[in-house]
Amino acid sequence: MEVGAFYLPVVGNQQEIEKGMAGKRTDLYQQMLKEVTEQVQYMDEHGYYGMGTTEHHFHIEGEEVSTNPVLLNLYFGMQTKNMKFGQLGNVLPSHNPIRLAEDIAMVDQMLGGRSFAGFARGYQPRWVATLGQQIDGMASEDELGAEAYDALKKELYYDHFEIIKKAWSQDTFSHKSKHWEIPPANTFWATHDVTRRYGQGVDDKGYLTEIGIAPPTYEKRTLELFQPFSVSESSIVWAQENGVTPITIITNTEVAQSHIRAAKEAADKCGKPYKMGMTREVVVADTDEEAYEIARNGGSYIWCNFFGPFGFNAAVANPGEGPFDVPNNFETMEERGLVICGSPDTVKRKLEKLFVDLPCDYFWLFTYNGLIPQSKMMRHFELLTEQVLPHFTDKIT
Repeated sequence: MEVGAFYLPVVGNQQEIEKGMAGKRTDLYQQMLKEVTEQVQYMDEHGYYGMGTTEHHFHIEGEEVSTNPVLLNLYFGMQTKNMKFGQLGNVLPSHNPIRLAEDIAMVDQMLGGRSFAGFARGYQPRWVATLGQQIDGMASEDELGAEAYDALKKELYYDHFEIIKKAWSQDTFSHKSKHWEIPPANTFWATHDVTRRYGQGVDDKGYLTEIGIAPPTYEKRTLELFQPFSVSESSIVWAQENGVTPITIITNTEVAQSHIRAAKEAADKCGKPYKMGMTREVVVADTDEEAYEIARNGGSYIWCNFFGPFGFNAAVANPGEGPFDVPNNFETMEERGLVICGSPDTVKRKLEKLFVDLPCDYFWLFTYNGLIPQSKMMRHFELLTEQVLPHFTDKIT
């Protein structure tokens, strides 16, 4: 099992966030860069798989300042030697897929192949609608209605995913769909004779037939791919069929096990290797009481304030419950297993049960920096690395 850290970069602690506009403060952003660098350098020395960052824009409140995760990946990747860095994930419907394929390929080259990639459909209209408004229907969910809007995002997600895979796997490629024609028809290329001699992708009349990104990914490989968060059986099946590792956040054992069965069946049917990822917030301290107090003032503050209103409590809902039926508080997150906290022995016992019930190939530590003092964060990583994770994987040293 590989272990990685899924960061939602928090700028400031709870008190600083509540003063307002923490995301606009240079001192707090610089503090985040410094503290997260220390954390990833520790992980880099101890066998962790990688660090992932999600994509969100305009978070002036300070709670999730992960603007341009590709650029963040490059920054932290340049401070390390061994770990991989990637996005969990880029929101494909609002991206130009060719530009995104280029950007990720460049980072992969700069980090010598230490990159992975993850893709999502997006759920925050403040920025998804703003950045995606050039696509008909993306500017407002109200224009199309919720069902049609979700269908459009899914359509764009699949289309853009196919374009990115082509860009990474082929020297030159073409693509035609409802939303894209690559290259555009009847595009004359003035230096077609040069391209014909030194490249490819033009016809005998000088018109483009294909394009290719440069540079390619490191050694022209297709990166390891992830899909956060996979909460429906259909999305998990699609991921298996397309060589993508789904990352589940579902805590109900019965529901999660049904997803795992569906994923294994899909992988067998299409003849591809089965892989599953899972994420939980884990907080380790010297005593149960200290860990509980740290965790209660940690990620649940962000979860309850900024995730709950978007329906993310579907992750901890039991069969028959809707996302807004679930009590939106730390006690529920901890009781239902989204948050795993305690002393090393307590966390080991909880993880033993979790991995028996829900085995996974990638375990992602849902990590909120900033809300927990740096000294306690580093102690958490020390206890987790030395006393907990070696019981479950030989990757951590």
